[in-house]
Amino acid sequence: MKRKIMASCILIVCVVTVITGVSYIPQKLIKIDAKDVVKIEMTNGHTGQHVEITNREQISQLLTSLSKLTIQKEQSAKDLKGYHYSLKLYTEKGKGQQFTMTEPNTIIYNKALYKIKGSSIDVAYLERLF
Repeated sequence: MKRKIMASCILIVCVVTVITGVSYIPQKLIKIDAKDVVKIEMTNGHTGQHVEITNREQISQLLTSLSKLTIQKEQSAKDLKGYHYSLKLYTEKGKGQQFTMTEPNTIIYNKALYKIKGSSIDVAYLERLF
């Protein structure tokens, strides 16, 4: 009986470890198909300025650059305050994805902090959209 309990405990620890480890695997930043995005809302965290992008060409250009980025989870983002830009992607069905850029190579997505691997977000391009 003790062996079954011990084996069950070890199995549970292994499953939790694998599930946690999988969340740290690098993944693509943009998870929805660019052709499905009908609107992007952006907010400048420094000025509070807000812009809505509905032009198909601008949406495509922005998502093309963002879809090349790969992110990797770092930690929880509970204690972080302030941001450079917030982006919300909308499809015909409503909000599709949202993330906040705290640094050119760091974002908050699903309440977790992610580092961008390789290149960083083109902040100069984002600034020109305002």
